[in-house]
Amino acid sequence: MSFEQARDLFLEGLAALQRGELDLADTRFVASLEKLPGRPSTLMNLGAVRVARGRPDEALPVLDELLALEPDNAEAWGHRGTALAALDRHADAVAAFDRVLALLPQRPAALFQRASSLQVLGRVDEALEGFAAVTYAMPTAHLAWTQRGGILKDMGRLAEAAECFRQALAHGGDAELNRYFLASVQAAEGDMPAGAPRAYVQGLFDSYADSFDQHLVDRLGYRTPQLLASMLPEDGPVGAVLDLGCGTGLMAPLLADRARFIDGVDLSSAMLAKAGALGRYRHLHHGDVAEFMARTTERYGLVVAADVFVYVGDLAAVLAGAARVLEPGGRLLFSVEEADAGQVLQLRASSRFAHGVDAVVTLAQAHGLVLKALNRATLRHDQGRAIGGAMLLLQAGG
Repeated sequence: MSFEQARDLFLEGLAALQRGELDLADTRFVASLEKLPGRPSTLMNLGAVRVARGRPDEALPVLDELLALEPDNAEAWGHRGTALAALDRHADAVAAFDRVLALLPQRPAALFQRASSLQVLGRVDEALEGFAAVTYAMPTAHLAWTQRGGILKDMGRLAEAAECFRQALAHGGDAELNRYFLASVQAAEGDMPAGAPRAYVQGLFDSYADSFDQHLVDRLGYRTPQLLASMLPEDGPVGAVLDLGCGTGLMAPLLADRARFIDGVDLSSAMLAKAGALGRYRHLHHGDVAEFMARTTERYGLVVAADVFVYVGDLAAVLAGAARVLEPGGRLLFSVEEADAGQVLQLRASSRFAHGVDAVVTLAQAHGLVLKALNRATLRHDQGRAIGGAMLLLQAGG
């Protein structure tokens, strides 16, 4: 009787899995195992469901039990590698995918996930080789083309990177993202994007949130918030503050004692969670900075944007929005990476925009914002190079 009950529960779990009802599938597989412990196919499906549910810590014991029974089960090793990567145990994930590939050489999924973990570990040469192996084994694997292009871009091998992004586009890859990357390495091939793709920025900073402050400040020498704050008068209040692209809140401690309140807006919910933990913000808003300024009824004495406009090519919307939300006489304080001499706008291989300062000032004046101060400095370092930028203090009329 137990066998029949276990079988029926297993089949109910499979049916729930096919319908996308992962929680129900999980409970049915657990119930099946209670009737018939150690059944490999049930353990496999339970482990896979828990990975899919975002429960990698619960998946691992199940998969380990299966692998103790079937040590050469390539599919189980693959699920184990995926779970380990989700737990940021990337060295262990690489070892798991190595086991998959020893059993099933050139399996594209394992090659891709292994290369992704190698990239996180900073083993970029091995990661590049891995993504290349994916594209050789499956030329239509557009995600591998994009990842391969990104590594080549960071290495300065721009012509090779451009070809990878073209291949990604040809095989159905994210058109907005790959065109953006292609423009960053070979801008003459198409129109300049108006800004970085929203999903790209959001994903970048969501994944970066836990290590953001340490990486940016300690490793890259980032000091833009301090440089911007130094441009404000030393004494006196700054009024209500809007912190555009507030990130983890690096600007807030520099302004909190002088601000009536500080509101923040950012695309990254993970970054906003970090900013909220500071206790320095009145309100935090999840969304695009230009869209927020276009709709809010609040007015501010100071709008600040530290290292934000590097992801915005066309500044018209953000400058118009700032002019709209500033009180009469209010100030806009922001940084830009400065474009090469004679250039109005550049999208660099770093996937960041650089702006010509004169063009920015002219555009700001068209929106009623007058330049009050301009400083230039090294904003941070990237791959050993100093990144020069400009900091502008503008004032609204009235």
